[in-house]
Amino acid sequence: MKDIGSISLDFSISLGNFKLEVDCQLHQKVTAFLGASGSGKTTLLNCICGTFAPDQGVITFGDEVLYSYDMKINVPSNLRRFGYVFQEGHLFPHLTVEQNIRYGQSRKLRREKDSISQEIEILEIAELQNRYPSQLSGGQRQRVAIARALAMKPRLLLMDEPLASLDGGLKSRIIPYIHHIKNAYEIPIIYVTHAISEAMALADEAYLLSDGKIAASGEPHQILTSPSVLPIANLTGVENIFNLPVTSSDQQKGITELEIGSQSLVVPYMDVEIGERIPIAIRAEDIIISLEPNLPISARNILRGKVDEVDDQVLLSILVEEQRFSVKITHEAREQLQLCKGKEVYCVIKANAVNLLWNEG
Repeated sequence: MKDIGSISLDFSISLGNFKLEVDCQLHQKVTAFLGASGSGKTTLLNCICGTFAPDQGVITFGDEVLYSYDMKINVPSNLRRFGYVFQEGHLFPHLTVEQNIRYGQSRKLRREKDSISQEIEILEIAELQNRYPSQLSGGQRQRVAIARALAMKPRLLLMDEPLASLDGGLKSRIIPYIHHIKNAYEIPIIYVTHAISEAMALADEAYLLSDGKIAASGEPHQILTSPSVLPIANLTGVENIFNLPVTSSDQQKGITELEIGSQSLVVPYMDVEIGERIPIAIRAEDIIISLEPNLPISARNILRGKVDEVDDQVLLSILVEEQRFSVKITHEAREQLQLCKGKEVYCVIKANAVNLLWNEG
């Protein structure tokens, strides 16, 4: 991959009673910032694009200083040439799709007929060019908004929860388009979201924001299975994320087995090679805790583990082999089962509760 340079963020900004403080160096093609509503994700993007000026610190893009409190530098947002994709798209209702896409272009680019051909092709919106936003579906509007941000030939693409307003089916259809953009354009992307599956599918590195501070960082699957994330998991909707190798796959039985140490996790059939690692997500509320392994139930997965931690919101951390599961239970269940650190339990999981995260394959 071509060297895209680095982005340095070392600043703080106060907005009312909220304060955002970040200090990080972004070197990867796609960086995700995850966090709950109010954690500072959008404020971060607004400081990067120049809409907000931090109270102090420095922001650099490659060798260029975009903001410096000490040097009294604050490059205007229109001169930073960063593309911005909003959660709701924000298309102009009185303009056609083509006019919306060309809106942010320079006069020179607007005169070039082919200046938006790459965006039109990658996002598959050729047949939409003469329509108006009111004639588009939610997924189509977001694809047009992404095309508009790219058509201005940005140096950096900022994406503020671009899939948050879409339902699950539309999200799964838009993610591959963003993945194609990642491969087709030699520009860095900063992607903010509260959805773990989006970060797993797209990001090369991730930062977890909590109350205006970076709580964890690293590869997406690393920070989302870290014990340090447990207190934040209940607030951010963090799911259980694993990359597990395939041990068997039987189309006739309709199942695929994934390895968790000496145990197996049964999921719906996938056409995959033995040994291939599969990214999966299991929501914390989709796991049932039992003290007995031999239950007369239809769930295919009963995994043996030990309670490692119980937080105040009754979110359990359970170690199954070397994998850490987060499980939501009620206060009543905790007392009834007498759950405490070190207690042996069984995680009961239906096969259809295991979600396959989209990946390039």
